[in-house]
Amino acid sequence: MICHYRRFNPFRVPMFAVLFSSVWLAGCATSNTLPSQASNDAKDAYTQLGVAYLERNNLPRARAALGHALEIDPHHAKALQALAMVYQQQGDIELADQYFKQAIDADPTFTRARNNYAAFLYQQGHITAACDQLENASNDAQYANRAQLFTNLGQCYLALEEFDKARGRLARAQRIDPRQSRGYLTLAELEVSQGNYHEAWSPLHTYLQLAGPDRAALEMAIDIAHAQGDHAAAADYQRQLGLMN
Repeated sequence: MICHYRRFNPFRVPMFAVLFSSVWLAGCATSNTLPSQASNDAKDAYTQLGVAYLERNNLPRARAALGHALEIDPHHAKALQALAMVYQQQGDIELADQYFKQAIDADPTFTRARNNYAAFLYQQGHITAACDQLENASNDAQYANRAQLFTNLGQCYLALEEFDKARGRLARAQRIDPRQSRGYLTLAELEVSQGNYHEAWSPLHTYLQLAGPDRAALEMAIDIAHAQGDHAAAADYQRQLGLMN
């Protein structure tokens, strides 16, 4: 029997996106010299600037800008989580973990920070802790990327081989956004890992319709076709795979 169990990073999509407008920053002011509203504006501007540098992989300038934001407000959750991601990219694992925790402590309702922290924990192999963060984040009914979050949670439980939980979270993702393609591929992966080739085909077919063919999906389709004795279909998928080389 063919057992196709391909694990892939559930956080392949960008972990956050921030709209950035150019901001002129005059000097280096602190909360002692700025009125309250001006302080808020300044820390937000420095945070946006730091995020923009982070997205461009200019880590020294990102760290400097975020440091200015935290000088104004040491508990500014958005600056703290952005700084965590700077340290994550630099490979400073302990500092990244520390700042993610500070961001969540500063604002326990900051769902994006929990999702990013879960991605960090998953990459470090702390799968159970990542699932816990995602479960907590999933309670935010207003989170814009909630379907993606439940897909991540399904992948997280798949990594733990908690298959019923994984199915449930992936089904939830599909109910929230039936056009979110990656959850279908993850569900197909789950069913193939259990030898449920017939059950795997429907979500894989939906994924191919939504996202188009890619290497992972075509390889899985080849395995499913062979397992079901449809060698002609397997040959056709193999031909499509060959065209991608």
